[in-house]
Amino acid sequence: MYNRTRSQLTETDCMFIAHTLGETSSERDVILQQTEDPTSMTSLLHEKKLFERSLTTPPMFLTISPQLFFYVFIYQALDFKHLADDDLADYVAGVCVEFRSSEAMWKLAAVDGGKTVYFIDLLNILPDLDKPQQYFLRRYIGDISLFLTGFFPDFIFQRNQNIGAPPMNYYERIGQAQFETAAEHSERYDASATPVLSMLGERFVDVRSAINIFTDNYLQLHNDKYSLQRIQRQAATLDEESFGQSLMV
Repeated sequence: MYNRTRSQLTETDCMFIAHTLGETSSERDVILQQTEDPTSMTSLLHEKKLFERSLTTPPMFLTISPQLFFYVFIYQALDFKHLADDDLADYVAGVCVEFRSSEAMWKLAAVDGGKTVYFIDLLNILPDLDKPQQYFLRRYIGDISLFLTGFFPDFIFQRNQNIGAPPMNYYERIGQAQFETAAEHSERYDASATPVLSMLGERFVDVRSAINIFTDNYLQLHNDKYSLQRIQRQAATLDEESFGQSLMV
């Protein structure tokens, strides 16, 4: 079981869950007791009411931990694409928690002198590292690829259209390959992550598409005046089924 994000939920998170799902004080007490058991807690996190309430106005997600918000967000996104898996949701939510700040996102983005480090630079570093360092750098590259393509597809798409920067499938191939290779060596360094890394290697495009659909429709990271560009990007980077789903959410 990959349970790192769920294991970091707070007491405030548990109260949020109880008050969202319980209609009476006795029901809330029962739910609070269930939050003490990891299996029962996971079942509670499947409830769509948690996702819906976290996005209400004023934004309730500001009162809960990023671990809870991203877990319920990612789980519902994956479930919408029939990819729901608790360990996968847990891992991807952890990536979101880590990279939600620009400092964490770009901790390897520049070196002395202000030189920008690109994906290709990170890949070129791999042969010079020992096996454990290679493993964790591969996961890092895969994580960044997933976060960028999942939450900022417009940035990638517009740069490709405007200046010929690498397209979406460039980042997809990199992320998929790094997760696949990391999965092959994960038993030695982090066995609990092996099944998740394998899934990400196999279903990278499906996972990032699921995040795209929910980001476009619920997080409003993209300015409305670019709605036409957004539709163009969706049509160009999503498969036919995902594009249709993105218009129906």
